[in-house]
Amino acid sequence: MNISTIIRFIILGKCLLFISMANFCFAQQKSYIFEDLGQPVRTPLDIEFVTTDEVTGPIAWGAFTDAEKNVLIGVNIKDGKLIEVDLAKYGKANALLLFKVSERYIYLFTGKEGQFLKYDIRLGKIETIGNKSMAQYWMKKSFTIAPDGKIYIGTYPRASVAILNPNTEEVKIIDRVSENSGSEYVINPASDKDGIIYFPTGMQHGELWSYNPKTDTKKQLLPKKLMTYGAAQIWRANDGKVYGKKGNTVFLCTEDKIEEGKTRNTSVETLDNLYGDVRALYLNKEGNLVLENQKTKEQLIVKSSFKPSAHEVFSIGDIYNGKLYGSGMKPGHIFTYDINNGKMNDLGLLTRGRVQTYDLLAYNKRLFTSSYTGGYIDVFDIDTDGTPINQKAVASLHNIAKQERPLQLVPAPDGYIYSPTIPIKGFLGGTLVRINPKSLETKVFQNIVHNQSLMSITVVKETGELFLTSSIQGGSSAKPTEKEAAIILWDPIRQQVIYTEQPVKGASSYGKAVLGNNGMIYGSAIDTIYVFDPIHKKTITKTSVENSSGKRARIVLSESLGKDGLIYGIDSQNGQLFCLNPSDNKAIILAKNNSLISSRFAEVKEDGYLYYQNHSKLMRVKVFTP
Repeated sequence: MNISTIIRFIILGKCLLFISMANFCFAQQKSYIFEDLGQPVRTPLDIEFVTTDEVTGPIAWGAFTDAEKNVLIGVNIKDGKLIEVDLAKYGKANALLLFKVSERYIYLFTGKEGQFLKYDIRLGKIETIGNKSMAQYWMKKSFTIAPDGKIYIGTYPRASVAILNPNTEEVKIIDRVSENSGSEYVINPASDKDGIIYFPTGMQHGELWSYNPKTDTKKQLLPKKLMTYGAAQIWRANDGKVYGKKGNTVFLCTEDKIEEGKTRNTSVETLDNLYGDVRALYLNKEGNLVLENQKTKEQLIVKSSFKPSAHEVFSIGDIYNGKLYGSGMKPGHIFTYDINNGKMNDLGLLTRGRVQTYDLLAYNKRLFTSSYTGGYIDVFDIDTDGTPINQKAVASLHNIAKQERPLQLVPAPDGYIYSPTIPIKGFLGGTLVRINPKSLETKVFQNIVHNQSLMSITVVKETGELFLTSSIQGGSSAKPTEKEAAIILWDPIRQQVIYTEQPVKGASSYGKAVLGNNGMIYGSAIDTIYVFDPIHKKTITKTSVENSSGKRARIVLSESLGKDGLIYGIDSQNGQLFCLNPSDNKAIILAKNNSLISSRFAEVKEDGYLYYQNHSKLMRVKVFTP
């Protein structure tokens, strides 16, 4: 090759580089439109009771905590007039409990730290009762009402019980029903006809306590053989006694002991939702009150201005035949978004895990799902309109491996689907789950990283190896033992770890990663993006996303590469959209928008949009032209 030819190649190379960079810079100058696609998961609100105060008339009551609100709702049965009591100033709770003690007064348990409130229906006035319980979490049904009218609420994380005497408005807290370190929950207590209260505790170490309010004494009832993982299930039967079950053992509860082998069915609760000949059932998805005539069973509609509860968008999965699949949270309804006509469709509860679905993988004309709780993996056929049908159970990881959060479903070159997991409550140590998509057989690989959960999987196309990320955290309430999280290379053929590194010093968790067109893997930990060479097994550089707020960035990367070859992500702390060009490994801020703040995910899809969530809303922004 002569000198003139070499010079021509150099000039041509510089021109191509200039054109490439010019196109990249032009791409960054365009405007970005952030679209609100709607709230995919809305649910009816059940009516809990009806009050008939002589001044206000008949009012049907319910309450909800959703992605944005924490409210008490009342609808007048006669005219549909709406009462909406905003409880935001008390702090957002995971559940809002209601108790009717008269036709005029309602007691509530809610707030960030668990507090009793009193609402005067006639005056529309709300006030606090007693001190905060310091509870962080409680279940919607985790309460019992004793024969004397006292209300007992089981809470987390101190295995405590909050007690209200509506007659005196005295509040009492029984702190740490169990002192055992493995017991942090009091779940679904029950009272018997004699006023003895029973408190199941868990999770890692299950116990059952009796409590006598007259003597203020408690006693642990379970024999050692039944003090296994999880809380006992207990219930009150029609005879007024409390019965329970732990594993395969059924029993009768008494103040001093349990009597094994004795059981009866739970009593049927009759809701206090009757007014005259009609029963108030629920507020439907249109916000109207649904009544049922008790004689004819005819349903009647009372129009109301109520706006139905919108639930958090939790995740999205694949696009299949023009439909994007996703999941809500509490409840974990599956929904689809038609990318061609913009239609959203709430498909309801489909997976065995009822709280949330982590991933939805379209694979060989079927839909694989991974859901919580229970660590369930399921597979569905997909009918002509995109609805998942013919559900088949693939795995229940809670039962077979003490895992309950399968975070991803990733197809690999070896023909298997892999899933990284987080263990059940109180436990440390995630697993790598391998699924045969044909036979649906599963294999679980444990102790990949000692006492650490696995957070993500990225396939190294050149070698077929799996790039894994970890977290020192375990299941809920588990106490970490390790100091730093790691990145890992796993060989599916040898079924072993071949490399481990900690690229970001002090990182306790690594997020999702993405394989660039240059063969490098791009991942993140907190505010740092690292670039890892999986062939030479080393981190080659680290970078960050600039921001002027002074707040540390929180990086969320898309696990899919843009078709333009760029890596996209968001800073969910400061509301920034950015991309990273593999040619220089520098992050460029594309746009800022408050809707990006606190988003759980940011995923680039083949239609050119980056999809994310803003609380109950599915959002998107176009980042490239497909």
